[in-house]
Amino acid sequence: MSKLTSHGYIAIVELIIYTIALVTSTVSCLRYGFKRQAGWIYLSIFCILRLLASALVIVVEKSSEPSTGMVVTAMIVSNIALTPLHLSLLGFLTTSARLALGNNLPNILTKPLHFCRLALLTAIVLGIVGGVELSQNNPPQTASTLPRVSIVLIIVVFAILTLFALYFLGFAQLRSHSRILTLGITVALPFLLVRIMYSLLNAFASSTANNFNSLTGSWTIYLAMDVIMEFVVVTVLSATGYLLHIYSAKNETTDMEPPYAHELAHVRNKEDYE
Repeated sequence: MSKLTSHGYIAIVELIIYTIALVTSTVSCLRYGFKRQAGWIYLSIFCILRLLASALVIVVEKSSEPSTGMVVTAMIVSNIALTPLHLSLLGFLTTSARLALGNNLPNILTKPLHFCRLALLTAIVLGIVGGVELSQNNPPQTASTLPRVSIVLIIVVFAILTLFALYFLGFAQLRSHSRILTLGITVALPFLLVRIMYSLLNAFASSTANNFNSLTGSWTIYLAMDVIMEFVVVTVLSATGYLLHIYSAKNETTDMEPPYAHELAHVRNKEDYE
């Protein structure tokens, strides 16, 4: 049985962290609802994928002769976890827009949001197929092109989310609950950008033996650009959910304005924007 490397010890820490994060996100799902536009369900999915990826890394490192399929699966799960994180931010942004503008959003918002969701789902498929192609020793050009297209789609979605978040925060007339959500998204975006850069550098590297590989690359770069960045994003979003709960409870007491949970429940009862 092999000894754990630095990546393996990081995976153990991630198991602990994301178990706690999964409990927190599940509580938010129960509090605000499991609808996809709320965003919390995708945050829970991200935590589950992170737990699975960490477990696979430990299994691979403890195995004396890990199979290629196991290694590739660990890499695929780690890479596609970035997509639910974007879907979570997309859900928060959609909720913020609905709280600010009402349930019937204008086409100038709904069409880009539709595109973002479709692009992210496509990115997941391309990431999985690219990993499978790599494990089957198919032509390296195909195996490397698909993950590259996937990360490019994620970058496009990130740009759209950033533009909308900055616009809402700077120019839109936001109610308090909507502003808290939008501010949480805006704070998380720079850290998410660093995480995207890590995947971008890995996708466009000349070989899998590069410093930006999540299994075999530099553990310090992996820790700084991947693990810590994802953890900060999850922490910011979890803190946003907590602040919304505190603010809503305060407003319920003072009757200043309807609580966020009530507003979001009203949105969920309406027809989904799709």
